[in-house]
Amino acid sequence: MPARSKYRPVFYCAFSAILKSCSRWQQRAIKPALDPDKMPQDVRKAFLEQVELMAQAFDEAGDAAAPGPMPDIWHANVLTVTAPAQPVDLIVTSPPYVTSYEYADLHQLSSLWLGYAQDYRELRIGSIGSSQHALNFRRGHAALNHIGRQIVFTLYSQDSAAAEAVANYFLDMQRVAERCLEFLSTKGMAMFVIGNTYYRGVEIDNAAHLTEALLQAGFRSVRAARRRISNKCATPYRDGVGRYTRSRTPRPLYAEEFVLIAHI
Repeated sequence: MPARSKYRPVFYCAFSAILKSCSRWQQRAIKPALDPDKMPQDVRKAFLEQVELMAQAFDEAGDAAAPGPMPDIWHANVLTVTAPAQPVDLIVTSPPYVTSYEYADLHQLSSLWLGYAQDYRELRIGSIGSSQHALNFRRGHAALNHIGRQIVFTLYSQDSAAAEAVANYFLDMQRVAERCLEFLSTKGMAMFVIGNTYYRGVEIDNAAHLTEALLQAGFRSVRAARRRISNKCATPYRDGVGRYTRSRTPRPLYAEEFVLIAHI
């Protein structure tokens, strides 16, 4: 495939999708874990099947896949990026979940194989709530909103390091709410898909914290709708420290998330 071919990114996506199944990497593991009993799929066969699957999905999309206006894609940090010259009417986003896996970890095989990074941890830099951020907890916690402080100090007695990580995430999300307000037109709105979780027995109510952050940032109203999740059955439980597990525990994995719609 020539380097300048417009189809090259499509084949990269197909290759990325088969990497784990064609390796001895444990299929459901996020961190590197060898499965000595796993039989990797044949690479050529898996690749061709994935390309065919993607082509079929494109055909089924019909008019929805027809070329439209060229997207203007920016790779930037929402906390520091310059606001658009022309305000936007709608923002749709799904923030990362606090205390869950780092999203860079999920894509480490693709990142390394395709040469996007020499060390996949480079991709974490600047991400929302990333441990790459420095936080002075004694000073930083004062900037948390009411719900954020409640959660962080409840967690602090269980795990001080985790509490600092959650505080870091909450502070970033409060700034995200402010930036979204900057980007929107006078009658614009922002939509967030976000879920809650537990850590050390403490509920991390991301949806409630973000709702308060949006209202404090200056949004006039925030509507919330529950959205059931029906396809997270591979690892349906969490262990005592919040990690995914297949072993049945008293605490099932969250089966819902929230759609927050914030109006100016």
